[in-house]
Amino acid sequence: MFFRAVILALCLHSTCLLNAAASTERIEFYYGIAEGNYLIGDLKGAERGVEQMLRLDTNYLPALTLKARVMLDQNKSAAALVAAERAIALQPAKLEYTLLKALVLGQMQRRDEASVLIQQVLDNAPPTSDDARVANQLLGLIRMAEGEWDQAAAAFNNIYLADPGTASTSLRLSSEAYLEKARTEMQAGAHDAAIAAIDQAIAVYQNKTGQEALQQRTALRLMRARLLTQLGRFDSAIKDLQVLSGQQPENYEALITLASLYASVERWDSLETVIEPIAQRPELRDVALYFEGRSALAKNRVGTARAKFEAGIDALPKDADQLRRSLYFYRGICLDRLNRRTEAQNSILDAIDAGFRPETSEEAVIASRSLLRADRASEAIPLLEAITLNRIEPGAAIWAMLGRAHIATETFPLALSALNESLSIDPNQAEIRALRGSLLRKIGDLEGALVDYNAARQLAPQDPSIAYASGLVYLQIGQLTEAEKNLAFAAQALPDNAGLQLLHALLAYGRGDVSRARSSLQTYQQQITQQQNPSASYLDYLLRQHDHRNLPELDTDEVSQYYLGNFTRKQALDASGRANSPEQARQQMCATAFWLAQFEKLNDQVKAYRELLAIAVEIGNPDLIEYQLAKWQLEQLQ
Repeated sequence: MFFRAVILALCLHSTCLLNAAASTERIEFYYGIAEGNYLIGDLKGAERGVEQMLRLDTNYLPALTLKARVMLDQNKSAAALVAAERAIALQPAKLEYTLLKALVLGQMQRRDEASVLIQQVLDNAPPTSDDARVANQLLGLIRMAEGEWDQAAAAFNNIYLADPGTASTSLRLSSEAYLEKARTEMQAGAHDAAIAAIDQAIAVYQNKTGQEALQQRTALRLMRARLLTQLGRFDSAIKDLQVLSGQQPENYEALITLASLYASVERWDSLETVIEPIAQRPELRDVALYFEGRSALAKNRVGTARAKFEAGIDALPKDADQLRRSLYFYRGICLDRLNRRTEAQNSILDAIDAGFRPETSEEAVIASRSLLRADRASEAIPLLEAITLNRIEPGAAIWAMLGRAHIATETFPLALSALNESLSIDPNQAEIRALRGSLLRKIGDLEGALVDYNAARQLAPQDPSIAYASGLVYLQIGQLTEAEKNLAFAAQALPDNAGLQLLHALLAYGRGDVSRARSSLQTYQQQITQQQNPSASYLDYLLRQHDHRNLPELDTDEVSQYYLGNFTRKQALDASGRANSPEQARQQMCATAFWLAQFEKLNDQVKAYRELLAIAVEIGNPDLIEYQLAKWQLEQLQ
């Protein structure tokens, strides 16, 4: 696509020289129609006109050059090459035909051959001629396509040296070559080389006079400062912008960029010094209010900051979308600190929906937290990756948030990688240790999960949620003593968690701790008075029988019927095996066998107790509490 940039100039150059060569009025008529179709983009119409001309005169040079142009624009490079070579054969001294062939070869990716032809033109054309100018321009574009940025810039500069009147185009192309070099170096991670390439682009306009040269030089210096900021070289960026603002005090783009950078690196005193000149411009009042709000928020004057942001929103012109996003975002932060959570969430999401993109780690965490709360984790991931992958040394909180987002989208390997990065930066994060433990448990690495949970418990020994999670892993791997100890701690600290109370009651009873089982079951029953879990009913029945208290009424399910003597073992197990899937049937039969075994144990029927435990272990799997309890009890009988 680089070659398209010069094809029009080359074609116009050729046209001016060749129009006079038409031999008949009829051919001239056809040529006028064909060229008109070409200029308006009707390539098929232009092609038909060319063919009409060549039927009248196969050697009509304007038709041949126009055919090459039309074929090239239709990506018919082979046909374009034939037409260009025919023109050269008819008039080999015409350098513009050689350039046309070089253009076609460049489009065909035969750039070495194109370069040879261009050099021939440069060797034969006067340096100030149109042929030399177009040849240098085409050579520069070919060098850019080959990634030879310095050579491309030199070719464009030769145009300027030969004719300073071409400065607007030639210097811009030379600068663009260096900018392409900078982009390539950035993609390769060569940050210093990228900065050096921008310096080369700036040098193109050094010592050049005129308004355009000043504008280009200023734009490039701003670009350099922004790249330094992106690379985390804040001091260098600030120094560049301070120099630029000092040289051009009326350059408000530089001043606003400097203010934004001061805010990003929290240099609030420095920010105060640049707010005043911005505020003096009435058309920049909304910008000044934004920075005043940022300064007030940094001083924890939240109410004042909110008022500034809202005044800024009111002062916004209709097309100030970028500033609008930032104002809504920081207003949301203020509302959150004022405990107006719903309004805060809505304001931050409005900012994101309008295109707000975080520039700091703190902004990324706040934006991503809002997205995660709104079940929009997939949108949080690119925001966080923009920080983690493109910034220098992102913090532990950013990596942790990225891990949460990947967990929410069930991209577990990426989640694990992000959490690893977070913990490598700060290994003393109890919450993130526990989060990684939960992820490892989810993907089946129970031993790894246990290591993380134990580390988290050492960091936060009073956190019941970590004890709860740790107890579940101990239960899954069959270490019931440790499981019961952790779950007991969690159950005591979280009395309102009914599911936890029942789980601990079952585990305590299975291990023979009737007192703890009774206490946790009572806590469960106080919260769940209707439609209790069947396991709670069975446990209540067995505890009452153990205590010789009045027995509760039982349901009509198979375990209850067995307890009442209405079902045999076979009938109870057969009834529990009726399910929608084999997996569900095995789970139900494992649970039934376990509860039948508990009844037989209470009635001193050791043989039946052992047999039913064996059935539960044979049918169940380690993820079931009944399986683990049955396995443990069976081992106690050995």
